[in-house]
Amino acid sequence: MSRGGGQMAASRMSVWAGVAALSIALVGCTPSGDPDPTPSASDTASTEPSPDATSDGPPMTEPPADEIDLDALACTDLLDVAVAQAQFGPDAQFIAQLDPGELTGIMAGPVAETALTEATQTIGCIWGIPQSDGAFTVVVAALPQTSRDTLTTALGSSVFTGSLLGTSPAYTWERDDALGVFTTVYAFASPLWVTVTGAGTTSSQTEITGDVLDHLRALYPGLGD
Repeated sequence: MSRGGGQMAASRMSVWAGVAALSIALVGCTPSGDPDPTPSASDTASTEPSPDATSDGPPMTEPPADEIDLDALACTDLLDVAVAQAQFGPDAQFIAQLDPGELTGIMAGPVAETALTEATQTIGCIWGIPQSDGAFTVVVAALPQTSRDTLTTALGSSVFTGSLLGTSPAYTWERDDALGVFTTVYAFASPLWVTVTGAGTTSSQTEITGDVLDHLRALYPGLGD
């Protein structure tokens, strides 16, 4: 797949610079001297999704692991360019597919980084406006249930805000950094975990995340929540 030379490199640097700015407030790890990012119980009661809500109900009918083949997908199978352009402008485009080793440092916090290393399959993509700070990364990973449980437990007591995207549990963190507004969204369609992170507001990144979820559910109709 074409890598786009200097344009790709410039956009990668923009995305990774923004991700690095998140390191001062990691999920599950509060730097010494910083205020505790964990919301109070009253703050999370109405917004935090319940990832284990189906544990006492009917078994989930998610597709067997061997039916999910992320290696067979292209980045353009996950997101419509029109959706990216609607959020970032007409110059937004697919920039590059990341190799698995290039995903290190994308996630916001050590718990999410660990979950990514435990994924059985991954695909990572950079989208945005070449040679600008307007770029974001889309990562889809197949997670074991124990990895998801550990991650969602940490997210539920972090700076992330819980919600639902359709029926999918989702967690969002928007903040300002030196490059502007930077947002990370984590969403789940069991056994898949979707990450959208980079330049953009909660509104724009949740629109993009929703489109990725729609594409994945069309590809794998048996996905759970």
